[in-house]
Amino acid sequence: MKKLNSTVFVSLVLLLFACQSGKEDKPIPLIDGSKLYSLVIEALDSSDVSLDPLSRLFDKVKDKSYTYNKIEIDSISEGSRKIYSLLLEHPIPAYNLFAVVDDSLNLLLKDVSLNGYISAKWKRFNDKTALEIVDEFKSYEVFNLQRYSLYFPLKKSYQIVFRTFTFFTSPNDSLYQNIIEITDSIIKTKIPKPKFLSISDSSDEFLFDPLVFRYISSKNVFESTIRKEINNTRHELTPNHILNKKSINDILEYSNAGNDFNADEKDFRFQIPKDWAKIYNVALSKDLNKNVKGIYYVNQKLGTSIGIIKIPLTDSAETYVSNKFSVSKELGNYKVRQSELKQDLKRFHQAFEHNCGNKKYLIIIEGSKNIYKSNEQMFKEILSSFIINC
Repeated sequence: MKKLNSTVFVSLVLLLFACQSGKEDKPIPLIDGSKLYSLVIEALDSSDVSLDPLSRLFDKVKDKSYTYNKIEIDSISEGSRKIYSLLLEHPIPAYNLFAVVDDSLNLLLKDVSLNGYISAKWKRFNDKTALEIVDEFKSYEVFNLQRYSLYFPLKKSYQIVFRTFTFFTSPNDSLYQNIIEITDSIIKTKIPKPKFLSISDSSDEFLFDPLVFRYISSKNVFESTIRKEINNTRHELTPNHILNKKSINDILEYSNAGNDFNADEKDFRFQIPKDWAKIYNVALSKDLNKNVKGIYYVNQKLGTSIGIIKIPLTDSAETYVSNKFSVSKELGNYKVRQSELKQDLKRFHQAFEHNCGNKKYLIIIEGSKNIYKSNEQMFKEILSSFIINC
């Protein structure tokens, strides 16, 4: 009898293990919200992210944690696991980041295309979790814009499915686009009639196209009105507002940069990669003592800009920049002077004066302090390529 009982007991134990082994293994969560926040701060403040679990989020395009306006983490439950959203807002748009990871630190979304002041929230649409983001920014100084983005889950990731501007002001008028309905197949908007601007329609419909996984409108009433108003303006840029007509249109068209090219202006030659956008007739740099205009080369990814200004022969660089200058190169009638490199908690800036014959130019470079060290050689090569056509 004892032998029989032992056999039954062993059989039951084996059966129990067999049943357990047949169950699907559930991944053990690696993080919670506080742990994720700690990892983010550590990744931002570390000089080496190669071994960091968030290395896919941060490469060279990051700054120290204390320089960010806000670092926000939110979450939503999806079945037995948690999904986390991560929002980093920085004074320099190049460092803005929105990302989604699961509780095993799998990267589900990375978006670096957001501007200005950013807010994000989780939302449920029917049977799916979704994300809504609103970013607000000033552009060309006189334009204020608000943009709405919507993200849906797709397999093991999140994808943007809809993006449109919802608010726009110019010196002439204000324009709103209200989202009144969102379903799996359509997004409907209403556009109240503005006071002065002419719009082709007071409503718009964006139909979901499963082939591209995006809501698309054949009319794009709001954005076409914005584009027309921007292109018709004659207002000039002022310091600290680097987005102009071209860059706003680039945002509307989601354009990408290409390869290198040689910028060859009438008075000078200058070699710079093509991903530095060139903006003409801009009032340059808050570090200047005078409101003068020139050409601005901007790299938003690096958060750095280079300005080139033609100045009168009777002026010196000290008229425009409150720095000490010393001669760095002199060959015949060609002289180059440069200021000392200035740095504060967040920024660096430096100025150069080129003088040859009857032409004199001032070059200003400024940007994120933390980017400078890792890209110093590249910046020096770009700046040394500048030469006046004497």
